[in-house]
Amino acid sequence: MRTTTITVIAAAVCIAAVGITVPAAAATASDHPTTAASAAARSSAPAARRTPSATTPSSASPSATPWSATATATPSAAAAAKSSTAATAKPSAAAPARTATAKAPAPTALTATPLPLASARATFGSALIHWTKPEGAQGAWVVSRNGTDSLGVGPQSISTTSANDTALVLNHLVRGRTYTVTVTGDLGQGRFASTTVRVGSDQVTPPRALVVTRNDENARVGTVSAAWAAPQVSAGKKVLGYQVTVQQLATGAAPTVVVLAPSARSYTSGELDSTFTYLVSVSAITSSGVGPAAQGSIQIGDSNKLYP
Repeated sequence: MRTTTITVIAAAVCIAAVGITVPAAAATASDHPTTAASAAARSSAPAARRTPSATTPSSASPSATPWSATATATPSAAAAAKSSTAATAKPSAAAPARTATAKAPAPTALTATPLPLASARATFGSALIHWTKPEGAQGAWVVSRNGTDSLGVGPQSISTTSANDTALVLNHLVRGRTYTVTVTGDLGQGRFASTTVRVGSDQVTPPRALVVTRNDENARVGTVSAAWAAPQVSAGKKVLGYQVTVQQLATGAAPTVVVLAPSARSYTSGELDSTFTYLVSVSAITSSGVGPAAQGSIQIGDSNKLYP
């Protein structure tokens, strides 16, 4: 009896190992609709799930791995490392990392020089703003001032034509008022430099007895000269120097501005183009600023004259 029982159990194990379907079990499953459907579904499953791989060791080896288990195995350490490297790889040359664009440099040697007032009673004046173009400058400059001018216009900004422009005149500045002037590169998007300027003084008269002459060196160039006497100054004030301005009237080019010592009584310009008329202005400088100007104009050269 013991021998028979062991034999039957061994046979059942062998039948299950090779996947043979027992007819009696199939007949029993078909007796119940749900059980029959489950059996049919199991029988229609892909054979790969039930059949050992061709490379699988024989059933005698308990560590044999079916094909289906191999297909769903976790990637090896080498594959995982490769995947991690690909995920953290640097961008290719076709898609470089974005970097911040450096701002255009600020102007250097910025100055704001008050220009002579039109008369001793003038209530407003102008200032020459001048700067040096730095290396790497790009785009036009924007010249801005704060405050309100004599026309009632508030803060103002004026753009130059290009980065090569290095001078601009601000007009209608209220006499005796201090303005802050800022020059910014790259159409206002770059770096900037600032200075202050004050137009006019009520405590000094224009220099007296101004005389303007010319010296024609040849048919192409010449010079202008100016001579004057000291102005009258209010009590407690003294002349700290003189400002001489020479401006070509025809083209509207930026004027030449020179500051001289308080003892100066004359000035001669450098070479100027002939056939143009020049306006010469001389103002006294006190602790209150640049005073009203004495002015005279003269033309260099003579089209009817023969030069050596």
